[in-house]
Amino acid sequence: MRIESRRDSYAVRMTLPDRLAFDQEVSLFLATCRTAAIATVDDDGAPHAANVQYAHDEDFRLYWVSSPGSVHSENVTRNARAAVTVYAHDDRAENIHGLQLRGTVSTVTDERDGDAPHPDWQRVWELYTAKFAFVASSPQLKAAVERQRFYCFTPAWLRWIDNRVHFGFKVEKALGHGTPAGVWVEPD
Repeated sequence: MRIESRRDSYAVRMTLPDRLAFDQEVSLFLATCRTAAIATVDDDGAPHAANVQYAHDEDFRLYWVSSPGSVHSENVTRNARAAVTVYAHDDRAENIHGLQLRGTVSTVTDERDGDAPHPDWQRVWELYTAKFAFVASSPQLKAAVERQRFYCFTPAWLRWIDNRVHFGFKVEKALGHGTPAGVWVEPD
């Protein structure tokens, strides 16, 4: 990586292998962690946060199961914008590392194609139960999940924080949705 000075921050020009290594590190981190905090807002702008167990895909989309009547589900129905954090639990400041993400939430359709679930729903079910095998192995849990909805968080931006590199180290990446794609570092 070549670091270029840009005012008080640093821009990292990553080569393709560097970007792939970064994406692999983020994906491995998401696979290792099990819980994310999702932040939403209601019609009056009041914030709400909820912890959810999630699975993810290769594009860093997060999927979770929730009741359509829960506060966060109702909030994203009215305003799809949300923020998510996923972090490694550690009490030592020098080991703090995790993700901050901004994006939008949608429901995963559960419409049926004849007797079979919709392919999108089926794919998410497979991702989710691969991570949380106990859901598929319990008839009661499986039935409970099938009565709820899958939600999909699609990130437009992410920030990787990693004090293991040095205190305040972060890498940010725009993932699309009208923003230019790129990766950069801005130490505090």
